[in-house]
Amino acid sequence: MIKLLVDGVFFQLNDTGIARVWRSVLELLAADGRFQIYFLDRGRAPAIAGIEYIPFPNYLCIHCPADSRLIQDICDSYGIDVFTSSYYTTPVNTPMLLMVYDMIPELFGFDLSQRMWMEKAAAICYAQRYLCISENTRTDLLAMYPEIPSSHVAMAHCGVDTAVFHQRAAADVEAFRRQYGLDRPYFLFVGSRVQHQGYKNSGLFFAALARMGEARFDVFCVGGEREIEPHILGSLPPGVRCQRVELTDDELALAYGGALALVYPSLYEGFGMPVIEAMASGCPVITTRHGSLAEAAGDAALLIGGDSVDEMCAALVQVQEAGIRDSLRRKGLDHVCQFRWREMANELASGLELLVRESRAGVYDGFFAEWERLRQIQANVDCAQ
Repeated sequence: MIKLLVDGVFFQLNDTGIARVWRSVLELLAADGRFQIYFLDRGRAPAIAGIEYIPFPNYLCIHCPADSRLIQDICDSYGIDVFTSSYYTTPVNTPMLLMVYDMIPELFGFDLSQRMWMEKAAAICYAQRYLCISENTRTDLLAMYPEIPSSHVAMAHCGVDTAVFHQRAAADVEAFRRQYGLDRPYFLFVGSRVQHQGYKNSGLFFAALARMGEARFDVFCVGGEREIEPHILGSLPPGVRCQRVELTDDELALAYGGALALVYPSLYEGFGMPVIEAMASGCPVITTRHGSLAEAAGDAALLIGGDSVDEMCAALVQVQEAGIRDSLRRKGLDHVCQFRWREMANELASGLELLVRESRAGVYDGFFAEWERLRQIQANVDCAQ
């Protein structure tokens, strides 16, 4: 049996889509039988049967080289065969498969001198195998790191938890709407409204609303920034209400079920999980062709270019027609059948097994020795500062 160590660092940092990916995949791997899974618990770890949890210090990116040494100590102590991380942490001489979600910081002008993004680059350079969550992310990774052999980069789409995201009973949806005062038709916006360089593109949606004049619908924002931005509230047409809430996944499925549409105008996503979760819940989707979104949405959404207010206005008007909504709903329910977590878990398992075989054959011994030396130098520099 292969001993796999997983760093649960992302659960300490956030509870967004990446956490959903790892909860779903680890449940399947733990039941697989090929792996004995150890999990570095830095806080807020999911409780999954069949996994051994190891308490571990909180992640601080300024201590990453020393953190890598501690991870390696755990690997040595438990006889770990292979390592993977839910975010960008590394050991120093244990083989690693890295899951890559997106290349947003690199493409959208983030400050790559920040330690977190430097550690992302280090993790990409250290890893021996990769699993990307979309073909678009795979293409971007290989374009930015042409030294990585394409044969070392696999792809598997995210899945949908159909136990949660499915069409709900009309009475349950209506009870949810009453709870949140949703007594009119509403558009749903999920996630951050404000991101570096505006890649989430929420401004296009709200600019389109401002142009529509008086409207007989509301806006329901789930997650993202804690307060609706004043300029958004000030731009809404007369009578349009906009509220922001935090929801459980179960409540989110109900919110999808009652919405006119999910409006997801992002200019780049590594995958775009809200798109397929909305479809699985019977919710029409308006999204763009950018990044992996056309890949996730297929022909089951209203696809827009993402830079035209007129085009967004037209989509918002179009999706209010009952016939259009019904057509999108049917297409969406058919489309999402192809997105299953089992496929990602199988691809991850295959990559891990291959990496263990290569490592046991000594393929990476020379690399590990040099990396450990360089990482120690970095740790010494950090201590001196």
